[in-house]
Amino acid sequence: MKTLMIAEDLTALGQISLANALGVVQAQSVRPAMLPTALLSTQSEGFGTPVALSTEEWLENALAQWLDMGEEFAGILIGYVGQTALIDKLSVIIDHFALPVTVIDPVMGDRGSLYPGLDEDYVVAVRQLCQKATVITPNWTELCLLAGYDPTSEYTQELLDTMVEQLRQEGISARVIVTGILGQGTSSTAYQAEKDDQFNWLMAPRIPGHFYGTGDLFSAILASQLVKDVPFERAIQVAHEGLRLAIVQTAPFDEGQRRYGLQLSHLLAYLTSFEA
Repeated sequence: MKTLMIAEDLTALGQISLANALGVVQAQSVRPAMLPTALLSTQSEGFGTPVALSTEEWLENALAQWLDMGEEFAGILIGYVGQTALIDKLSVIIDHFALPVTVIDPVMGDRGSLYPGLDEDYVVAVRQLCQKATVITPNWTELCLLAGYDPTSEYTQELLDTMVEQLRQEGISARVIVTGILGQGTSSTAYQAEKDDQFNWLMAPRIPGHFYGTGDLFSAILASQLVKDVPFERAIQVAHEGLRLAIVQTAPFDEGQRRYGLQLSHLLAYLTSFEA
């Protein structure tokens, strides 16, 4: 069984970030090695300001123990970090391990704006961190922020190509997967099968409303597939379909319930079907 290191926040209430990644990774027969970048009472949207506990010292000590044990890792997934100083430490970790699967989900905004508590310095730090990735999975807002464009910019193919070229000029050589691109009645994932390839597309019917934790879930499925040596395009297809199943299951819930994250039972059944 291969081990995937996962560095992102742990939200105590609901199924967001590390809380939903844990089950998803295990369902794919991958061992999670969790590095919670912060312990939050709730997610940062829809509940007011969460109570936060820094895990920086614990994270360093846990990693030191793993190194002493000689633990081996097949890949690393980095999601929401929340602190510029901690991004710097994660950058050192990436350099130390130099893993062939280094997936960075640059979690910092959605629906045209930064998440609460983040600023331009944080965007710069995430941009620099993405220089070390093999794959990045921004949503449309995050792609705009990474490329230095107005996050409220509307999608066009020309703008997508221009922003990816800007990422290359910023030293980001990773393959790019852009999630949640909204069209006429569709929500699409655009991806490059190889670095600097033209974009391929996976589309699903757009379901009205906002769904929390979609990017976290997509990247957790994708990274798990990649550390198992599943071909890249197949890994994206599994992640896209798994996310669709979770959204469809969550759709009947109202906004008050959706704040807690996506319903996962249909997705987990889908993922475990491959392991039978």
